[in-house]
Amino acid sequence: MRQPILIPLIFALFSCEPPMEHPYENFIIPAGRHDNGWKLQSLQSNTLSFATIFDQSAIYQTSTTENQHDINKLMGFSDCNSTHHENSARFGWRWLDGKLEIYAYAYVNGERITEYIGDVELDQPADYQLQITNDHYLFYLQGHDPVSIRREAPCSKGLYYMLFPYFGGDEVAPHDIRIQILTKY
Repeated sequence: MRQPILIPLIFALFSCEPPMEHPYENFIIPAGRHDNGWKLQSLQSNTLSFATIFDQSAIYQTSTTENQHDINKLMGFSDCNSTHHENSARFGWRWLDGKLEIYAYAYVNGERITEYIGDVELDQPADYQLQITNDHYLFYLQGHDPVSIRREAPCSKGLYYMLFPYFGGDEVAPHDIRIQILTKY
């Protein structure tokens, strides 16, 4: 007599399993804006690891031709208990010549330093890692050689606040730009 009740119960338990949530967080930079608002979060580690997926919305044309060379910001953190325009490290990106280019992007004592890392494919996940050592920021992009940018002499450890997607230099997003990010730390 127990068997007829047990089989439907097992079937109900396994067939009603909710679908797995999408692990990526969607960042949308609305048309006419630089970002999607403030998100305050601190980094509690010397390493930031994440994956991203850029879709077709990463293809854009700036109003002013020379602004196409501007580097948009992806993700990173401030450093040395200072603002991100004083000391910080993050990945940057831009759409140029039919490719999505990824950059190491840092401020060291107010000096902006950028270095090309490589290209990523649209609609494909790519892994990123950014590490702090005593005297360098190390940028790793899946499938490419790492890039090292000097860091100010060891600064007092303190608050590292996270930096999230930002479009532009002078221009704002010409249309909604969607970036999916899976933060792994």
